[in-house]
Amino acid sequence: MERLVGERFSPDLIGYGSKIANSATGQLEWMDYFFHLIFPEDKRDSSVWPKTPSDYTSYLPGNDKGGSSTSIVGEVRKFAVLSIGLGLEEGRLEKEVGGLEELLLQMKINYYPKCPQPELALGVEAHTDVSALTFILHNMVPGLQLFYEGNWITAKCVPNSIIMHIGDTVVGFLGQFFASHQRRKSSSSHWQKL
Repeated sequence: MERLVGERFSPDLIGYGSKIANSATGQLEWMDYFFHLIFPEDKRDSSVWPKTPSDYTSYLPGNDKGGSSTSIVGEVRKFAVLSIGLGLEEGRLEKEVGGLEELLLQMKINYYPKCPQPELALGVEAHTDVSALTFILHNMVPGLQLFYEGNWITAKCVPNSIIMHIGDTVVGFLGQFFASHQRRKSSSSHWQKL
């Protein structure tokens, strides 16, 4: 497996890696992952991207099936609508995340293998995200847990859904509206999760 390149939260953070580390709870964190930058196009390095499926890169903006960078711009413009919905002035969220000039869209794919002793391991320990927004796609395997009112609650797997997590960057200036909730990924001896 290739080593991860760059420093954490850097635009140079690309490549494959594995994490096997002790967590604060004494359980072991255990996962494989792949990080790559999607936007801006001029900072992408597709040389480290998966070769299979063969059409993997064709669905990204700027390629055959992925539309253009203007579709990314359109997505960022949705921050304006979200700003209004939160009772803020239009464009506030876009401004707070640095606008298009500072926008970095990274994709991280996590793989959690079946764990022969799940009581000894977590996929990922409790954390919040430093990003503005995190979108979590799942493969209908339970394991995502949220810390709510002093308890870990397992999130329901809803078909064809996307979970949106508001990250620390947004919470930092919306603290009066939202708190950044911790989440973690549990392990399973029955399922692997992507």
